[in-house]
Amino acid sequence: MAKPAQMAAVRWASYFLVAGGSLTSLLILLLDRRAETTTTAVFTVIFGILWFAYMLLAPRLSARRQFGNNPIAQSPITLDVSEHGLEFHNPHAESKVEWSAYVAWGEAKSVFMIMPQPREYVAIPKRAFSEGQVSEFRDMLRRNIVTK
Repeated sequence: MAKPAQMAAVRWASYFLVAGGSLTSLLILLLDRRAETTTTAVFTVIFGILWFAYMLLAPRLSARRQFGNNPIAQSPITLDVSEHGLEFHNPHAESKVEWSAYVAWGEAKSVFMIMPQPREYVAIPKRAFSEGQVSEFRDMLRRNIVTK
């Protein structure tokens, strides 16, 4: 399996190749009006536009399809917080995770992010808490998850 850095390099190389080919074809369209070059250039520019549209839309469509086909993702999840860790419950599964399993945590305007690994996180929306519970949960995170 390819490493994430290699996959990113291939993805960026493909962006540059398609963008370069499309821009070159657009330049050819502007400078050379012969029929044989115009047809090829038009198809190349159209391909570039469609390719970039696909690259922008494909992740969103894939995520929507995965969520739509996953009953666990659509089920409500309840969270029990204790000094031992977190317990997640939904109609399909239950999970208990001790605080020691988390390596870091973060906070944004509307969500807490708890990380079992540096590049993986569990999002917990703040709207699930009352105003006082948000500060209690933040304090519990500070006490129990020691960032290395």
